[in-house]
Order: sequence, then C-alpha cells, then structure tokens
Amino acid sequence: MNLRSERTRATLLDAALNAFAQRGIRATTLEDIALAAKVTRGAVYWHFADKLAIVREVFNDMVWPFDVGSDIELFRRSGNPLHTLRDVLWLRLKNCLDDTAQRNMIELLIKSRGAPDLPDDVSQRLEQLTTQSIQSLTAVLNISYMRHGLRRGLTPVDVATGIHATGLGVLAENTSQLVRKLSPTFFLPLELVLLGASADPRKERTLFPMRVAGQLNLKQKELSR
Repeated sequence: MNLRSERTRATLLDAALNAFAQRGIRATTLEDIALAAKVTRGAVYWHFADKLAIVREVFNDMVWPFDVGSDIELFRRSGNPLHTLRDVLWLRLKNCLDDTAQRNMIELLIKSRGAPDLPDDVSQRLEQLTTQSIQSLTAVLNISYMRHGLRRGLTPVDVATGIHATGLGVLAENTSQLVRKLSPTFFLPLELVLLGASADPRKERTLFPMRVAGQLNLKQKELSR
C-alpha cells in the first residue's frame, strides 16, 4: 500500500469513527462515510469489503483504560499500592477522555454493547477486555491485600469488580456530554471507591484529602447551577 493509499484509508477510518459517533453505527451508511471523507463510494469499497469491516478496523486502536497488568512491577515496588493504583487509573482515564478518537470509541462501545450493531468478534473482544481488566486489577489489589491494605471483609476481586463497574460509569457519563470538556470532578466516583476499600481510610485521607474535598466542592457547585 503506497503512502497516498494509506492516507486515504486513515481518512476513511477517521471519518467513519466521527460518523458513527454522531449518527450511531446502524444509521451510518457507506455514503455518509464517503461524503465525510470527501471520497467516492468506490474508494470506500477499494479499502473495505463492507461496513462491518470498517467497524472492526475502527476499534483496532482502542486502549482499554482499566487493564493495568503492564504496570504490575510498579505496584509491587510501591509503598502504597492502593494509592499508586489511584494515580494510574486517574492518568489512564484522563488520557482516554482527552483523546477524541479514544473517547468516541469508548462511547460507541458503551452505547452499542449488547446491541446487534457490533460484529460478534468486536463484542467478544470487549468481553475479553473486561475479563482481563478485572484480572489485572485483582492482581494489583492482591498486593495491597497481602499487606493488609484492604478493608476487612473485602477481597481483591470484590474491589476490582467495583472499580471496573464504577469506571464504566465514569466513562459513560463523560463521553455522553455534549460539551466535550472533562469535568474537574470526573474521577470522584473512583476516588471514593478506592477510599472506601482502604483498610484505614483515615490514613488514606492524608494522601489525597484535598483532592477529594476539592472535587466534592466542585461537584456541589456543578449541581447547584
């Protein structure tokens, strides 16, 4: 594939992602994609067999922010794995929500989950990402658990499942906003989950008290508007 062809393919994928985000996967036609990319429908077919092929390709570069397995050594070296997990998740979620392409991919996945809009292999990939993420979070939380860092009665998989579910809610709330500006309080739900999972919340408050208090104040101001 020559450089011009590669650029056309990239333009088509960008146009498709934007069109899917605006209209939804089912409502978007190949004509819509061609028009948005400023190419002919024939050019679309030259690169892709059909719309499902475009959908598959669009999600190839998606990064799932809850899979922290690649950072496992960082948590093992940390003096406070729970606090380190909070920092890692904050950065991963922020990067995801600040990136327009990633944000659109996540929004599409959340809206289309369980619907026939997604090809079976893409739906299966989402399930695999969910499983891998909960497993990687469990592995990290097990480090804290072995150091008696989790609240009594909670297991690593309990907390991992809660983090993932809450994180999906954070993504859903922040990708569906009409104004594409990340709220300063976007991480507050996960912040509170992590605080509640700690064996000693009073100690954790010394690690990020002003952040939690500041986000609560900002959230109250947002709700009062």
